Amino acid sequence: MPTNTKKAEAPTLLCRTNYVIILLACVAIVVGFVLMAGDASTETTFEQDIFSVRRIVIAPMVCLIGYLAIIIGILWRPYSQRKS
Repeated sequence: MPTNTKKAEAPTLLCRTNYVIILLACVAIVVGFVLMAGDASTETTFEQDIFSVRRIVIAPMVCLIGYLAIIIGILWRPYSQRKS
């Protein structure tokens, strides 16, 4: 009976760098949605802040950058796995 009981480690699909990129991208998406949040208009009052640059331009761009970074994080290959 063999005494070697080590299990063969399965290769991971993504390396640590991929997970870090994806985690930072998720944080960017959450920050973008937080930037979009704010007071809403009601029937009695109109909130002018809904047309601010922060809510219309900056927050969607931060979210878009986060989504693109997730794609990059999934497709990223370490230098050791790249073919020359």
